[in-house]
Order: sequence, then structure tokens, then C-alpha cells
Amino acid sequence: MKLQQIAYEKDNLLSYAEYGSPTGFPILIQHGIIASIKGAAIFQQLLDMGTRLICIARPGYGESSPYEMKNIGAWGRIVSVLIDELRLSQFDIFGISSGAPYAYAIGYACPEKTRNIFILSGIPALYDEKVLSFWPYGVKKDAAQTEMQTLARQIFFSSLSPEDLENDDIQDSMMNNCFGVAQDLRIRCMDWGFKLSDVQSPVILRHSRADESVPFAAAEITAQLLPRCRLDIRENDGHFSQAIVDNFIKTSMAECYRKG
Repeated sequence: MKLQQIAYEKDNLLSYAEYGSPTGFPILIQHGIIASIKGAAIFQQLLDMGTRLICIARPGYGESSPYEMKNIGAWGRIVSVLIDELRLSQFDIFGISSGAPYAYAIGYACPEKTRNIFILSGIPALYDEKVLSFWPYGVKKDAAQTEMQTLARQIFFSSLSPEDLENDDIQDSMMNNCFGVAQDLRIRCMDWGFKLSDVQSPVILRHSRADESVPFAAAEITAQLLPRCRLDIRENDGHFSQAIVDNFIKTSMAECYRKG
């Protein structure tokens, strides 16, 4: 693994890492709210299939510049710079949890190049008032970035052990005074800058009725907003684990990448 960077919007840097076969089918990985692109062990099944994984750090995470985005749609335009640099003619997108809105943003920005969008336990369409009515957490749509950085520290990082603080996921999420996590919290409930009804690529969305973090009702409405979505309902899965990722890859993604 080698961390790489590309410039956009003048002096801002986008950090990314590639894993797997350079000639494999590209999959753009959109990480969750506490995450690092330094390592792809969680996606080992995809690597074993000969895929090319491109893990991209959102603004403020790891080595990516703390660039303040107007909305989630801006992410699609930022990643388009990387897509052009890597000369990708077609790719899939895999969004996990908080990475889901950003996966949709790329699909919206690059419809001709997006083959499939895979979503696991994704954050729902919180710009939609009906979806938002099922959201069990506090929402402050006019919160300042600095205010959300303080909130992010309190929620996610205030009581971690010294061992936890050594993890790449934690360190990269705390970079730039928790900027990336805070921005995620700030813009997810605002106007995204696009509508899911305009995302034309096929979407495979898996969600569990037992998800303890994202209410199933919100995910169900989100699926209905997508023109070409297949909602894969699970009864007893939680929100996220290695076993859940492995099963999703095996049952919902593998057919796209099997060799031969």
C-alpha cells in the first residue's frame, strides 16, 4: 500500500490508496465515519477476486486537506478529478455506513462511468423530511463546522483508551481536529446538492431491520427514492462487523468479479 495524493481546487489535496490488482476492475471505496484508508484487510474477499480497490479519504481525514464542502454533491466533483487522473472508464462504488451519501454523489456526478453502487448499512437520505422524521439523533442544520468538531470529539473520542488512540482508524479520523467527522455530521442533514431520484446507476442496498445505528424505516424510504434500487433486507444483522461485510461481498458483490 502506498498513500498517494492529487491536488484539486488549487492547493487542496485528496489522499487515496490502491490495493489489489492494477488491472482488476476498479471499486471506489467510500469509508464510514470512523475510518482510515491505511489498510484493506476488511475487503480481503474482494482482493482475492482480483479487483482493484481505490480507497479515498474524505476532506479532513488522514492526509486529505480539511476542505469545507458546500454539500455532499461537492464530493462527486472532487472525486471526478481523481477518476480522470486514473483514467477510469468504468467502476463500481462501495459505500459503507456514512460512506453511502458520498457513494451516491459519485454516481450522480459520473453516471456514464458508474456500473453499480453497493451500499451496506448506509446513512439514509437525510435531506428528505420524511426520512429525517425517522432519524433518532439530534439535528442542527445551521451548525458551524467548529461547533461540530467539538461535538465530534465529545461523541467519538473523549473516552478512548491509549490503545484505541493508536489505531489508524482513530488517528486518521481525529486529524485536523476531527474535521472530517464533523463535516460528515454537519452536511448529511442539509440539502445534498442533488436528489437520489437523479442517480441512474443500479444500487444494491442492504439493510437490517435490527440495525442499531440507522433505523430500517429510513433506509426503506431511501431505497424507494432511488430509481434502480434493489433493497436486500436482513432480519437480524447489526450495523457493521467483519462478518457482515464478508457476507455482503459473498452474496451481493462477488458475482460481478469472479475470475474467468
